[in-house]
Amino acid sequence: MENKVEDKAMVLVLIALSLIGVLAVYSVDPLRGEGWGESLFSRQIIWNLIGWVAFLFFSQIDYYQLVKRGWLWYFLMVLSLGAVLIFGEGDETGSRRWLFSQSVQPSEGAKVALALFLAHYFSEQRESFDFWPLLIKSGILSFIPLVLIFEEPDLGSSLVLLVIWLGALFVCGFSAKKWAVIGGIGGGLLPLSWVFLEDYQKDRLLSFIDPGRDPLGSGYHILQSQIAIGAGGFTGQGWLSGTQSQLYFLPARHTDFIFASWCEQLGFLGGMVIIFLLGLLSYLFLVVALRSPNLEGKILASLLGISLIFQWTVNIGINLGVMPVTGIALPFISYGGSSLVVNLASAGLVYNISKSGGKESWKLWI
Repeated sequence: MENKVEDKAMVLVLIALSLIGVLAVYSVDPLRGEGWGESLFSRQIIWNLIGWVAFLFFSQIDYYQLVKRGWLWYFLMVLSLGAVLIFGEGDETGSRRWLFSQSVQPSEGAKVALALFLAHYFSEQRESFDFWPLLIKSGILSFIPLVLIFEEPDLGSSLVLLVIWLGALFVCGFSAKKWAVIGGIGGGLLPLSWVFLEDYQKDRLLSFIDPGRDPLGSGYHILQSQIAIGAGGFTGQGWLSGTQSQLYFLPARHTDFIFASWCEQLGFLGGMVIIFLLGLLSYLFLVVALRSPNLEGKILASLLGISLIFQWTVNIGINLGVMPVTGIALPFISYGGSSLVVNLASAGLVYNISKSGGKESWKLWI
């Protein structure tokens, strides 16, 4: 009975987040009065429909068989990420992140593919938990797609993959000693990472420390976001109101900074609704992980939950100015087809794990 209540709660939360995402995109869409298919709003509705089809598909298919094909998803992930570096289409910053006329972003799918692969890889070697060879091998395998994404460059998505790998180590119970070694190595290499960052990424980090150093350049995003959130106050300036979002002072108001746009219009209360819903969904993901009947389900649901928590907390932290700009979208809310479809597919997998003791799932034929 408890699982049924949680399953219904998950679906209701997902519906609420999808509706808020559509409304949030509509509120900042300069073409919302234009014809169907031309505006961001109409495209977001289309992506939602595709995403819900993905949710239904992955909620019914046999997730255990998906996990067992972990190496297949891994090779497809590496292949698609390699294709981006060779054939990918760039944007105004020079980043190459898309395939097929900027309609597919493989780095989004890589988040689920890596979670599926690690769930398979660790569950197949459960007798080797907390051993150095498993840690090192899994690290090398995880860093291959991470480096490919970093080379696009896409710092935000590469950090998500890093968190997924670290999450797998945590879920599988690696000892404090090994975590201390990882922390020491990471801390020692952190200063060296500066050399590998693009110039605009360095500017973002410096502007995070001091947004006023370049208020019309690299610090502009953070300052405008803080102004928008502050202008919203407790109850907001009203639906479709607010100078920062409606007069387009706020950059990326429909993607990375959509939370600031929402808060300017609906204030602290509106922002807390999004935080509550994302927090509740994350909690439900982790509850499913704890109650999963097998190790594969526990690892997969945990990694998808950890990935979700990292993405929405970092995005909101960026909007508030307490984290550097890294280009991480707000799950289910930000405009973007690949992100939305992948997030709903991930939710479908977790929903599948939750009901795994129920009716028979669809079987795979590959």
